[in-house]
Amino acid sequence: MTEQNWRASGVGLGLVFGAGIGIISSLLLGFELVYGIAAGAAFGYLIGLVVSLTGKT
Repeated sequence: MTEQNWRASGVGLGLVFGAGIGIISSLLLGFELVYGIAAGAAFGYLIGLVVSLTGKT
């Protein structure tokens, strides 16, 4: 049960940190904030998913 909670939180943390990175990068690079949030969240989701799936089982 604990392993499943860790995997779910890994994906959630990827979404949160990805969205944060998207906000910061959109402000620094000067493109639309919505695109930065969407791209960052998608990237963070993929990273979180890969980390949670390849984690120690």
